[in-house]
Amino acid sequence: MRYKTYIRLWVLVLIAVIYAMPANAQYKTNVRNKGGYTSGGDNYHFAYISGGVGYSALECADPALTTRGGAGGFIGAGYEFRLHGLWLSAGAQMSFHNSEAGLGSYRIDRAGYDTQGKEVMFHYNIEERDLQDWKFVEIPIMIGWYFHGFHIGAGPKVGYAIDSRVTAYGTYELSGTNELYGIEFRNMPEQGYTTYDYLNKENKAELNTLVSLVGEVGYDLLSSVPTRSSICHVLKVAFYFEYGLNNLVKPVATSNRTEFSNNATKIKVNPYLASGMTEPYRIVPYFTGVKFTYLIGGSKGYRAGGFHKGCHCYNH
Repeated sequence: MRYKTYIRLWVLVLIAVIYAMPANAQYKTNVRNKGGYTSGGDNYHFAYISGGVGYSALECADPALTTRGGAGGFIGAGYEFRLHGLWLSAGAQMSFHNSEAGLGSYRIDRAGYDTQGKEVMFHYNIEERDLQDWKFVEIPIMIGWYFHGFHIGAGPKVGYAIDSRVTAYGTYELSGTNELYGIEFRNMPEQGYTTYDYLNKENKAELNTLVSLVGEVGYDLLSSVPTRSSICHVLKVAFYFEYGLNNLVKPVATSNRTEFSNNATKIKVNPYLASGMTEPYRIVPYFTGVKFTYLIGGSKGYRAGGFHKGCHCYNH
């Protein structure tokens, strides 16, 4: 039902954009030198390549999880169509995202035996950080409006994860309680009761196919002037954002946060996002950054005087 709601929303947006188009969309013909060229009434067709960099992070309702974010980016190619100020683009891209999440401090108790064979309750006070590194293949579709070189647009994007790596790292302090005497042993390195570092990077998170909302606001920074060539070039720069609409991480079967060896001082901490702990919570990614797009193409309405000034599909 959630996806049907999104589809209805975008249909309403499309209707609103079309309804907002000026009624006098009969663009005039200007004269340049001995020839004429259209001032925006033609259909403009472009192939494009794009890329962007920015800030990537996760959003989660789990109060124990603190997201710190990281870097992200993407590269892509596709097609853009402009008509009477309206624009539509579709393409394919590859994106990469990494972010950091903090789990703060938590404690795990486990019964065992000390070096003298006496029963002890071991206490592991763990400080954990998770690093996420994900790569997606994506299909973005955007629709929007051009006005005097500026543009705004939004649309859906479907992404399929092709790689995921999750690393847990941090420290844990080991202490032990002799329950017979009620004595807790700590800060005794010679007995193994001290602080240890750990790093566990051999983990993969199972990810869902991700549906996101994407959008951008920008300007045609550079564009070719009217010539007799049939090729037009445009470079546009934009503020770009993505926001996930469904849960990114699949719950996994195991819920083992830690794995213990025979040696009480050696434990393996499994990352939060790869150990089944995410099941009660919805985790979505978001990304904000700068996007650059280079377009090359032209209009079917090409005339002797060349293309419309600057290749912008609007009236000056």
